[in-house]
Amino acid sequence: MSFLLGRDFLFANAVTGGLLVALVCSLLGIYVILRRMVLLGVALPQAGAAGVAAAFWLTGHVHGPGQGHFGALAGSLLATFGALALLLVAQRRGRSPAEWSIGSLLALASAATVLFVAIDPTGDLELTNLMRGELLAIGDTDLYLLAAATAAALVLFGLFRREILLASFDPEFARTIGREPARADALLFLLLGTAISLGVMTAGPLVVFGFLVLPPLAALRLAPRLGAAFALAAAVAAGASVGGFAVAYHADLPAGPTSVALAGGAWLLAAAFGRLRARRGGLRALLLLALLAGGAGLLGCAAPRRGAEPAPLPDGSLPDLTGRGPVAVAPFRNETGDPLRLPESNPLDELGRAAGDPFAGPGRSVPDALQALAVQELTRRSVSVRSVDEARAIFPRPPADAAGATRRAQEAGLQGPVLLGTLRRFVVTGQGGLLLARLELLLVDPADGSVLWRGEASRPVPVRSALTLQEVLIDAGPALFSQAFDRP
Repeated sequence: MSFLLGRDFLFANAVTGGLLVALVCSLLGIYVILRRMVLLGVALPQAGAAGVAAAFWLTGHVHGPGQGHFGALAGSLLATFGALALLLVAQRRGRSPAEWSIGSLLALASAATVLFVAIDPTGDLELTNLMRGELLAIGDTDLYLLAAATAAALVLFGLFRREILLASFDPEFARTIGREPARADALLFLLLGTAISLGVMTAGPLVVFGFLVLPPLAALRLAPRLGAAFALAAAVAAGASVGGFAVAYHADLPAGPTSVALAGGAWLLAAAFGRLRARRGGLRALLLLALLAGGAGLLGCAAPRRGAEPAPLPDGSLPDLTGRGPVAVAPFRNETGDPLRLPESNPLDELGRAAGDPFAGPGRSVPDALQALAVQELTRRSVSVRSVDEARAIFPRPPADAAGATRRAQEAGLQGPVLLGTLRRFVVTGQGGLLLARLELLLVDPADGSVLWRGEASRPVPVRSALTLQEVLIDAGPALFSQAFDRP
């Protein structure tokens, strides 16, 4: 599954972002379980979702890349920490059980989410995006922010883990040795609120709650000590997150629920093993073997057939390129008349480009994404391919034609064929029904400028479940290259 984290993989940011959310939630979830705050783990993500829905309604933006992202993030943070503050005040001043307040918060937050979405013109589409999260749309800026927040949370968690543990289980003893439990509680709730707020924005409330609960439950069933439970919870969360994305990618399923389902499977196996762990002899060994076999089966389902590589495909109409050197996939040309940019999640970058900021980069586009997909699809056909970074270093701009590509390749001393791509149409009809695209491919030998192969994809591709351009590329990308490479 290492190909999922490679720089050339189109959705590497989504995999990395989901992994970060899973790790920090699983570690903090140990305390959520041990302090019997599971219901709080449900209510706070729902409160964050209500804050996001309120931000959408107030700003008139949908839950898409580059649209009201900072406003939605602010809504998630304000709603999460506001709900947490209200619960803490109610717990300190009230006489009723904490479950009453948390249950009321969960009901109100759920109702608020639905109502804010109902009065918004985008309605059901927005609610679907909100619940699914926007992992597929996470940009570099958001990934850096998430990584920085995760690193800070892990550092604080590691430095003050003993204080949080002592305040959780023996606050009176903590006071006698000069450790104020209220400070440790405040730090724990700060970490929890931050993790939930960012997690709801990137992965959705379902994924946040799933990883707050399921990996810690599995770890606490098996780990002999608390330190081992933290390590095991992180390992289960990492495996479920990356493995779930791999399964979803190959089976065309939503990534978040698939990852939660894998984490749930790990918990069920751990629960079964925990019930029978006290028995002796062959039964324990047999169950351990079954657990290992089940884990291997999950990894086998999640990984492609050839270990870390996707399943190989026939060469199709491609010529035999043995001995010609690796193929360089040049940047694709956009001849559609539309920019087809993949919006950044940071609206400041979008504003800078709109204002003509000379330091703002051009941003990624659909042709850029298709170039990366072409590298993957050629690799699946056992064709030796240069990385996208190497190709872009040789071809800073899309070649105008075969002659231009040949001239630039000869100047760079390139050994190996060059694949040129021209996108002439890319239109999604209706509510995501069909993608009408025309992609022309050309394989050129830079030694003499001869054309080795031509291919074209022009048949419509169904993309009924796609809501963003990123999802359109997930659904339609492999089909487009299958048409081009396999058409005789």
